[in-house]
Amino acid sequence: MEKFYLKIIIIFFVFMIVYHPVYADNYSKAERLIRKSQTALIKEESYEYIEEARQLYKEKYDENQTDIKALLGLSKTYQLIGDRAEAKLYLLKAYNIKPYDAKLQREMADFYYNFQEYSTAIEYYKLALASGLLRDFDTNLATAKCYEKLGDLKNAELYYQICYHLDAKSKRVMNKLNEYDSAKHPDNSKELEEAKYKYLFKDKKLTEKEQNDEDAKDIIEKINSSY
Repeated sequence: MEKFYLKIIIIFFVFMIVYHPVYADNYSKAERLIRKSQTALIKEESYEYIEEARQLYKEKYDENQTDIKALLGLSKTYQLIGDRAEAKLYLLKAYNIKPYDAKLQREMADFYYNFQEYSTAIEYYKLALASGLLRDFDTNLATAKCYEKLGDLKNAELYYQICYHLDAKSKRVMNKLNEYDSAKHPDNSKELEEAKYKYLFKDKKLTEKEQNDEDAKDIIEKINSSY
């Protein structure tokens, strides 16, 4: 019986450590505060959550100034309050530690996108794609949106095509491609799905995955050749 109660006590303490906010680590608490800030109805309350999260990230940064997670957390909190200089400072510190890391390149791209610097964002998105995120849907979608913001609809459409290869069920991508197709062929009512299907499987000698990879590479080459 004593062993049974001992097990119950151990389980209770494990639960408290893992799930209870008091025992949660700085990162978990900071992430919860960030989520609260994004749903807060009052601006002042949102800022309070962000500041609490910033303090938690700062504690981890003070312990280790090369802690990439802490640096990215600090950058994010400053981005949320619109402090570009401080946000960039901490982001660059993280990036300079691992400049060839695709995820950090993506963080740099997202930073410039958030501050509406789309040309610079594109350069970092393309770095991230080349460093290992070639088949990442969100990175390709963000790149397409950047080109669209800049009014470069040709390259925007090419990246939307890549997104289509990666997720043919995405309604957002399909709607965009339909828009482009309608703009180019206003009197042509052919189904976009049929056209894209033929494009994807034009070479029956290759498997579906091989064909998708080849098509994605072709599109990337077309984009790069325009620079």
